This record gives sequence, structure tokens and C-alpha cells, in this order.
Amino acid sequence: MMAGPGVVAGFDGSAASVRALDWAAAEATMRQVPLIVCHVREDRAVVRSVGTGPGSWAADRTLSRGVTLARQQDRRLDVVPRLLAGPAAAALLELSDGAQMLVAGTRGTGNWSWPGLGSVSNQLAARASCPLLLVPDDGIWRDGPVVVGLGGTPSSQRAAGFAFEEAHLRHVRVLGVCWSLEPGQAEGSAGPWRREYPDVGFSVSPAPRLPAAALRALADTAPLLVVGSHDAGDIPGLLLGKVAHELLQNAEHPIAVVR
Repeated sequence: MMAGPGVVAGFDGSAASVRALDWAAAEATMRQVPLIVCHVREDRAVVRSVGTGPGSWAADRTLSRGVTLARQQDRRLDVVPRLLAGPAAAALLELSDGAQMLVAGTRGTGNWSWPGLGSVSNQLAARASCPLLLVPDDGIWRDGPVVVGLGGTPSSQRAAGFAFEEAHLRHVRVLGVCWSLEPGQAEGSAGPWRREYPDVGFSVSPAPRLPAAALRALADTAPLLVVGSHDAGDIPGLLLGKVAHELLQNAEHPIAVVR
């Protein structure tokens, strides 16, 4: 594998985190970067190796299981285990700095569950330094277009770039859903990414009134739904925009949030 910023997967042993780990391993393989499998102990002691503190045996066993599952996806994959101290959100946010992507399940053990303000998933969506990919139990790989919300803001521009990159890696097209832009403006907004990824087809669907509902409806056939963390019309000062918040409250399909 090529060296470079890796894909970080949060793993707590739950069914949702196993599914998220599968996605993270596939992403790392497509991108040819290392996969960092991270398990977080919810205590004050910093633990980085086997047998270094109370409860480390159970934590190390969980992490070892995650590493084994990841390597089963692709024997060539460079898997890097990381066992860190909690709180979980702070540990994963630190690892997100410089990563290509952070991947987590939408439900898990302890404080990993979504929804709920203050949950790990909510904090990651609002503060991750890299794109966050949240994978629900129904984390099925589909062959439809990558769907991206285009709200006319810098974060939706970055979301479009991420969507084009994902579509390029998956050999599918991009479907943009616009609500603050006219279709022609949305075409122009995607221009730089279309030039960077000329192999990726692109089309636009307007959603003038209920963008979250339109995006959710299209997610049934999409391999991935991508949205910016803030969109036009959001209240200044919000850590997470209203469209992203609505989608994450009822996330039934894989969704990426790009800040």
C-alpha cells in the first residue's frame, strides 16, 4: 500500500461498528492508504499497548478483533491498531486531523449511539477535521450514483468534491440535489470537480422546498449520500447545519458529512 494519510475507523465491537469497519477497509483499499483501527477506552489512563492499565485486556481484545476483521477484507491492507483513552469523541476527533476520512457506525455500545445531542456521532459530525462517514446497520454497497446536496455554500462545494472523488473510485456518476441554486448554477458550481474527474458523469435534480426529504428519498438507490455540514439558510453559529442534522437524525443509509 502507498504511504499517506489514512482512513480512521472507530471500532467498539458492536454490529454497527463491524459494518463501519467493512466500509472503512474498502475505502482504504480504494484509496491505497493505511487503515487506522481505533478502539477508545472510556477512562483517564492513556493506553497504547497490551497490558498497560486496568481493563486493558478487554480493550485490547476488542481492538484485536477489529484488526482481524479488517485484514480479512484485504490481506494487502496496511492495518494500524490504535488503543486510546476516552472520552471517545475527543480521541476520534484528534485522529481525524490529517486523516482522509473518519468512519463510524450510527449505533454502538455506550455513548456511541445516534441520535441524541452530546452523542459521539453528533460531536464527530460537527467537529471532525476530515470528512465523516456514518454507516448504519444497513450499510449495503449499492451501484447507483453518489448523491450530494448542493446548497451553494463553501461546505457544499467541498461536499461536491468529496462526492466526485467517491464516484471516481467507485466508477459511478454523481447526482447533485440543489435547493439554493438554480440547476444551471449547480452545473457551474460542480465545474472544477468535473474537470478534475472527467470520467465521472454528473446530473442535477432540484429540491426547492424540502432538501432533506429529497436527499433521503434518493438514498435508497445510492451507495453514499454526501452533505456539507452547513448550507444556505442555516443559523449562524450552529456547529451542524439543519439539513445535515435532519438527515443524521434518521440515518438509514451511509452518509458522509463534509465540513
